[in-house]
Amino acid sequence: MKWKTHTSIARAISKSLNLPKDLEKALSQGSIEPDKYPDKVLRVGRGGVYTTTASHHDPEMKIIMKHIWSARSAHLRGDDFSTMRSLGRALHYIQDKSVSKGFLGLSHDSREDEVSYQPIPENAIEKGIDIAVSSPHFIKKSIKSVRPKKNPDEIMYQACMYSAAIAKAVIGDKTPSDKLVRNFKFVKEKYRKRTIPIALVTSGIISIGSVVMQNFWYILLGILAGYIAQRLDLRYHYLKEEARWFGIK
Repeated sequence: MKWKTHTSIARAISKSLNLPKDLEKALSQGSIEPDKYPDKVLRVGRGGVYTTTASHHDPEMKIIMKHIWSARSAHLRGDDFSTMRSLGRALHYIQDKSVSKGFLGLSHDSREDEVSYQPIPENAIEKGIDIAVSSPHFIKKSIKSVRPKKNPDEIMYQACMYSAAIAKAVIGDKTPSDKLVRNFKFVKEKYRKRTIPIALVTSGIISIGSVVMQNFWYILLGILAGYIAQRLDLRYHYLKEEARWFGIK
């Protein structure tokens, strides 16, 4: 998207969230920063590992979530300016991801021109705010739901709705529910007393096999098996991320 489109969406979201002018400016500035100061990602090719610019139209989840977590952390510590700058960077990718590049990218520029003349659909922003849930899993689900669109009005509607939903989720409640605190405490104790011992035993048994078989690779297999065993405690890892969203360790 063009800069004026990113900043128009940022201003509309700021208005709906009743943000003061300084934070509206921070969100707007953040929303164009990935074009000015691109994010870098590591790639592996024939020549080895190299660094390249992150894709804007097909961004990796980890790139967006890096900025989401930065925004949320700043929100928890009361740094509103940093919250908006990081949030703006994340929303840039949501908005660019909404634009289809077309065959070989030939229609990309003209499509972005058309989108820049689209009015901001206030109903899309209102819907986004209404459906928002202050949760990292809600945000990941929203990111995955964004699809490249060809029609300018559909592009703008989707970009505005998910941008508003994610913005509201990031600056949502700082205090976790009693249910989350209680459930995380329970699964954390279960993870410590049951999951970790199982993972260690699994890793140990396979690693001992490396001595018997005189094969070093069994040690690596044992480590991998232990890691997988603890990752299979899905409820713990799910609630751990939810708890982290509220600053709970």
